[in-house]
Amino acid sequence: MVTLKDIAAKAGVSMMTVSRALNGNQNKVSPETAEKIHLLAEEMGYVPNSSARSLAARSSRIIAVIMRDTDEGNPLMDPYTSSFLGNVVQILQKHGYYIMVHFIRDFSDITFGLRSWNAQGAVFLGLFDDEIQKIRQDNRIPLVFTDSYSNVRQVSNVGIDDYKGGVLAAEVFLSHGHTRVAFCGPLSGKSGVIEERLNGYADTLKQNGVLLSQDQIYNISLFSAETILEKLLQSPGAPTGLFVSSDHIAWQFYKAARRLKVTIPDDLSIIGFDDIALGQSLVPGLTTIRQDMRLKAERTCDILLRHLDAPKSPSESQILDVELIERESVKTLS
Repeated sequence: MVTLKDIAAKAGVSMMTVSRALNGNQNKVSPETAEKIHLLAEEMGYVPNSSARSLAARSSRIIAVIMRDTDEGNPLMDPYTSSFLGNVVQILQKHGYYIMVHFIRDFSDITFGLRSWNAQGAVFLGLFDDEIQKIRQDNRIPLVFTDSYSNVRQVSNVGIDDYKGGVLAAEVFLSHGHTRVAFCGPLSGKSGVIEERLNGYADTLKQNGVLLSQDQIYNISLFSAETILEKLLQSPGAPTGLFVSSDHIAWQFYKAARRLKVTIPDDLSIIGFDDIALGQSLVPGLTTIRQDMRLKAERTCDILLRHLDAPKSPSESQILDVELIERESVKTLS
């Protein structure tokens, strides 16, 4: 049985350093040393504790739910993430599984964690496109990704038609007479959910003779909603309509509008995305693109459960539809 002492001896560090690295306490361990320790632990087949070792001999019934950790705060503060996670937990618990939620910052944490917990399967929330190939190579348990736009074939994924969502948003603005419009979301510069929504929006506008200029595309990751709203309304030919990539962001703009004495929709019309409870409570009612999060969670769990029963089943990819929910946040222009 491999111990911390064995890893420490091979790594040339103290047992305390090994313990800190393997338990995620890396404030006192350099990234290079931590990575070296993780790799050695994997190579040597280390299992962290007695309870985990006992699980190795039998079915753990543990499903890992893995999501990105960032410097922007608790990932579960995002209403979409917490709502979707809640649905996944409810469904899998009814099937007798235990859910272990884990926030990760570094790819190397994923495989080590899955093996340490003796997880039987895993669900990935958020963007892991850059690492999917490596994750699949290193782990033979059933894995289901959500909202992935990876080019890797043979990966199980459940997503929605994000491009169509952007199309619907553009059609709403055009049908209400808006030809000066903007977009806001957490842009990453990579292909993915936000970029697909933006592409559907921009393409549809362009097909109807309306150009979405680069200076009217705003990155909420760089500036607050209040700062963006001030910039937007002060820009030449200020937009009359703003499509944001989530209802949570729309809520931020509603708050900013109140502080800046901007009236929705008279001064600015807004369209959101998701149709979460937070968005449904806004006044005036938020026009949004709805995705069925319960159905998305059900399809994700269905795929995972099928692959747990039959591990050699082929991968599955499902894209769910979206729909427009019209309320009062878009003004009709004459």
